[in-house]
Amino acid sequence: MSLFSTMNTGASGLGVSTTWMNVIGDNIANLNTTGYKGGRAQFADFLPQHVFGTAGGGQVGGGAATSVIDTLFGQGSLESSGNALDMAIVGRGFFVVDDGEQSFYTRAGNFGFDDDGYVLNAAGLRVQGYSSDGVGISAALGDLRIPTTGLPGTGTSEIVTEANLSGDANIETDVALLDFYGTGAGTSTLVDAGDAAEFTTSTTIYDSLGVGHDVTVLFERSGANDWIWRAVGDAADVYDSTGTAYASAPGGAFELASGTLTFDTSGNLTAITQTDTSTATPWTYLGSTTPAINFDFGLDAAGLPTDGRLTMNGGLSALVAVSQDGAMTGELTSLSVEEDGTVVGSYTNGEQLDVGRVGIAMFGAESGLERIGNGLFRATPEAGDAAIGAAGTGGRGSIAGNALEKSNVDLETEFVSMITAQRSYQANSKVISTANDTLQTLLQLV
Repeated sequence: MSLFSTMNTGASGLGVSTTWMNVIGDNIANLNTTGYKGGRAQFADFLPQHVFGTAGGGQVGGGAATSVIDTLFGQGSLESSGNALDMAIVGRGFFVVDDGEQSFYTRAGNFGFDDDGYVLNAAGLRVQGYSSDGVGISAALGDLRIPTTGLPGTGTSEIVTEANLSGDANIETDVALLDFYGTGAGTSTLVDAGDAAEFTTSTTIYDSLGVGHDVTVLFERSGANDWIWRAVGDAADVYDSTGTAYASAPGGAFELASGTLTFDTSGNLTAITQTDTSTATPWTYLGSTTPAINFDFGLDAAGLPTDGRLTMNGGLSALVAVSQDGAMTGELTSLSVEEDGTVVGSYTNGEQLDVGRVGIAMFGAESGLERIGNGLFRATPEAGDAAIGAAGTGGRGSIAGNALEKSNVDLETEFVSMITAQRSYQANSKVISTANDTLQTLLQLV
């Protein structure tokens, strides 16, 4: 072995030390990069040369070289964010983004959306996921799009009532004798209806245009275990088949539906009837279809269980709850992200709707992914094919909304490695300088 070989060995040491320092510097530079995964340099010795002496053969190493630079995919800490669409993966997996030609993978979940509602990453690439198809979340993977238009109104199809009707109430005929539009001449007003009833409940229903209308249900005891009920609304809101309002001014009462209730001696509802006014007298709200509303008191007209619950027990009549399934037109007010990556929209009408779900990719060997910058990775044959699905399934991590994953670089560890790399560089430079001094001594002998 010559002194020149010794210098080359030292030079290789300088090279690996420089590479190591470059990796450390890259890690530190990206300390605050969202979703950054730190690198680690690994080194290997050069093929040694055989030498022979009087005692037999031996080997002398030829120095070192960079073997591989790994990406460490350990979990980074989470940081709260004020952006509703910011997401962080807790566990394994990658967000999928697409430029229209190929897909890339990232842990950086700092997302927003454009004028068309497409969810984008910071580089403007479209996030891949499952969009809403108007009924639910589509099963087809594609560009994730959040509908930012208003939520159309939905007409009421049922009113659910939970209440107790007093077992101490007197048997009366006041409500039965009221004269309402739709089933009579309309001589009784809404005020008359409220005064005559033993008990009333009121709620706002919505027509097919999402316009709200008040409905009051009147209850009156008609027998020992029997009650009647009549549902009325403002006759000025109700139109006949010719498009004419039943009343020219508010206050008149129009009967929407009526029926009977039967209880057993324990106060449990055993039978109900419902007669819709529209069966005999066509009516509608202006510009909308005729509502078909089921009044759910615990049983339907066939005696089968439904939502709601009416009882007849002692004490005062009392309302527990009343609800309906219609809604007015709503505007999107906020978004939130659930653990499975579902994006939930909240609207001004109180409705909440699943508007999309982000897709999460898994790889058989994520260490084989190719880093291409801007927080992105590219799939390679070594990494395998991407398996994309919902967060929390198939070993995929969960999603933390309103949060971002920080770099997983540990600054203290990098500083220690930096000192070691520096000392390694200095030591290898000493090998070169010593070999050089020895050569100088050799030259002086000539």
